[in-house]
Amino acid sequence: MSRTRAGSRGAVFMLALMALTIAIGVAAYAAIDSNRAMVLAGSAAREELAVLLNNVLDEETGVRGYLATRNRLFLAPYDAAQRDYPQRYARLLRDLRAPMYAQTRAELAGFDALHARWERDTLAPLLASRGRGVTLALELRGKAQVDAMRARAAAVGRTLDRVNRRERRFTTAVIGGTIGGIVLLTALFGSLALRAESRRAEQERALRTEIAERNDALEQSNRALEEFAYVASHDLQEPLRTVASFAGLLQQRYLGRLDAEADEFLHYIVDGATRMRALIADVLEYSRVTTQGAPLEPVPLQRVLDRTRAALRVSLDERGAVISSDSLPTVLGDERQLEQVFQNLIGNALKYHRGEHPRIEILASSGSDGIVTIGVRDDGIGIAPEHHDAVFGIFSRLHSRGEYAGNGIGLAICKRVIERHGGRIRLESEPGRGTTVYFTLSSAEERSGAA
Repeated sequence: MSRTRAGSRGAVFMLALMALTIAIGVAAYAAIDSNRAMVLAGSAAREELAVLLNNVLDEETGVRGYLATRNRLFLAPYDAAQRDYPQRYARLLRDLRAPMYAQTRAELAGFDALHARWERDTLAPLLASRGRGVTLALELRGKAQVDAMRARAAAVGRTLDRVNRRERRFTTAVIGGTIGGIVLLTALFGSLALRAESRRAEQERALRTEIAERNDALEQSNRALEEFAYVASHDLQEPLRTVASFAGLLQQRYLGRLDAEADEFLHYIVDGATRMRALIADVLEYSRVTTQGAPLEPVPLQRVLDRTRAALRVSLDERGAVISSDSLPTVLGDERQLEQVFQNLIGNALKYHRGEHPRIEILASSGSDGIVTIGVRDDGIGIAPEHHDAVFGIFSRLHSRGEYAGNGIGLAICKRVIERHGGRIRLESEPGRGTTVYFTLSSAEERSGAA
């Protein structure tokens, strides 16, 4: 009888420890997942804040261009920023709705109040004056208000960074506490059942791996956002807009009235500013692959190819291009991003073709492991083997802009999209023999069959 009671007490004790272990793991996982979601929202808000400040600068640039020329065409940036600002501000508030961002929301409200006062007290009088009778005091007040908004935006950014650092420290502490607790309970389980201890050890390793992968993904996302914020900051954007606006104005007024060398200089200035804005837009598109991607869901690749054909219809007709395709499967993916991959690869096939009528083949094969391999084959100029890896780098170009247009970011975006989908991308090519780009995706049909 006593042995039975002791055995029952041991079983109850083991079950209690198991229940406690599971409760700690679930609570820690929920806390980490919730914390990660809030930190990601804060990172997205960091990007929106940069765009919000750029809206202010667009308003300022548009008004200055209008006052200098009295041409309402120069108010296009101002009108666009007026439409975009409320949406951006509402999105920021939505991203920062968590309680831990209360101070950030208060500082953001201060920024919005400064913006409203600047529009009312400075921009409205300037627009009403149409450049006549603008006083130095009014201009100085406007500059002070813009500087105040920059300072307030910087303060909001610092607060966001401080909150995100604090939440990452909290995540680390939760991870450390969870791992420590699980190790202790595993040791207690070991005295009762070796088999249960082995199972818990496997769960612990899986949890560590998942946490490490989530932290690595978050760090990569933060680095991409920081790089974008640096490149697209006001120090680059605002002078670039000013140069482009006034260089364009000089070109309109004085083209053909100065000597040929001056006309050439003006062309170089406008062309350089235009290319720089295109580069900034490309960097933004590259950074948004991971930060603004949609959830992966079943996507018919035939529909993606049909939409790509429609988007490139003019280019395909102009070159007389012929696209043939295997039967394409349904995969797990972000449809917009997969369409972007097809557009980049087919666009490259059109750009680098050799003959009068480019021929493009879309290949598809499925493996027993649920992995789909897609190939895009062209009959273009080809790529030397030593450049097969380099072409997937950001801003990687093998030809001058005089030979082929573009900034060399298309394949880098393709690589980033496919890696976000858990796949791999590579190419096979020789000079003069065309190129085939292969990438892998997960089959939605295999996944649904397993479920």
